[in-house]
Amino acid sequence: MTRLGIERSNGLVYEGRGSPSHLVMPTPVVSQATLIEAASDFTKVPLGLDSHPFTWMFREESFDPVSRVRRGRLFQKFGPHAWEQILVDAHPAIQSDLSAARSSGKVSKELGVYIECTELLSKPRRGEGSRLAIGVADAYSLWRIIQTERTASLGVMVTLRAESAFDILPELNKAQVGPDHLAVVQAAIERVLDAAYRELPTSVVDQCRNACTVLASRWLCQASGNRALLKEDLGSCIKALQQLAEPRIALGGALQIIRTLHPRGKDNEAHARGLRPVSEEDAQMAVHLVGFVMREVGWGSH
Repeated sequence: MTRLGIERSNGLVYEGRGSPSHLVMPTPVVSQATLIEAASDFTKVPLGLDSHPFTWMFREESFDPVSRVRRGRLFQKFGPHAWEQILVDAHPAIQSDLSAARSSGKVSKELGVYIECTELLSKPRRGEGSRLAIGVADAYSLWRIIQTERTASLGVMVTLRAESAFDILPELNKAQVGPDHLAVVQAAIERVLDAAYRELPTSVVDQCRNACTVLASRWLCQASGNRALLKEDLGSCIKALQQLAEPRIALGGALQIIRTLHPRGKDNEAHARGLRPVSEEDAQMAVHLVGFVMREVGWGSH
């Protein structure tokens, strides 16, 4: 049984099979982690280790910034106590450790103790495909679990891929957006960013549909001067695109996909039409399509 210990006072990290007594040097990156299975789980992201010690912990082993893939071991809280007195290796560079150490070279320290995360293994597909929030409430990042495995020492190793809408949506080219439209366009895009990977797939598609309606109607209004389009829905915008002297086929196709996805999130309509539910992959595609629409109308950086 693998155990991880985190010293309360200095944040030093210890490991061991029976007891987390062996000092890990250099100190690895260890962060609190929260499994996100529903939108409500975002309220469970901890404020910090002192106030919320009964959480999962992620010990990073490697990170590739190019592929945005992160590997590490996942731990869960061990025992009913937030902190325990454990005999551990004295740190060779901390004088207080050396002076308090016993003849064995051990010193008593207050640790939070964690074991391999078997809770993840009990989840469907061992949690593969689920999201993991790493960090604390005021600063965390979202990752997708793409692989879960057991190490020879029975540790639970996970491979994660970063999820972020900020590198999917291009930056809004404000100079190309009319001043009358800028505020509403910015607000629509911000709602997509807020929803992406933080809300249920149906909510993400809803915000993407709204953003595409705002983008298409405002762009058409600027191009034609027809302010009546500002009151129209996405279907009317698609028809207006088809009536242009030079129809924007790719743009219209992207808008049509978003329009087609939207009813799948409405239970009665989906039942009547025999449509499958909106999936996580559908929501990700919808976010990508918002970025495509921004670039097609010239309002997104390339």
